[in-house]
Amino acid sequence: MSQLVSSLKLLKNGRYKSGVTSVVLMAAMSAQAAPTVTANDPAVTSPTASQTVVDQANNTLAAQMQPSNKALSSANQDLLSRNAQLQRQVNDLQTQTNVLVYESKGQLFLYGAFTVLISLLVGIFISWLVFVRRQRW
Repeated sequence: MSQLVSSLKLLKNGRYKSGVTSVVLMAAMSAQAAPTVTANDPAVTSPTASQTVVDQANNTLAAQMQPSNKALSSANQDLLSRNAQLQRQVNDLQTQTNVLVYESKGQLFLYGAFTVLISLLVGIFISWLVFVRRQRW
C-alpha cells in the first residue's frame, strides 16, 4: 500500500512517464486473491446449506411473481382472440389495397383507350383536311 502511495506521489511530481501503467502494476501486485470454495467444503455439501440455497431461490422476485396456470390460460385466450381480430383487419386492408390497385390499373387503361381514340380522330381529321385541300388545288 505504501508503494502505491509513493507511486502516486511520484506520478504527481511528473517523474514517471508512464505513470498510469505503474499505478496499475502496483495495484495488481498488492491485490490479494479472493478465497475460493471447493467441493470438499462441508458447508457446501451439507443438507442445510442446499436447503438455504433453495429457500433463497424461492424468495426471488421471479418466483414470487409467477402467474398461475388459470391466469396464463386466460391471457393466452385473450391474445388468441386479439390475434384473430388483427388478422381479419390485415385481410380486409389487403383486399382494399388490391381493389385500389385494380381500380388504378383500370383507370390507366381507360386513359390509354381515350388517348388512342382521340389521336385516331385527330389523325383522321388532319388527313381529311389535307386531302380536301389537295382536291381544291
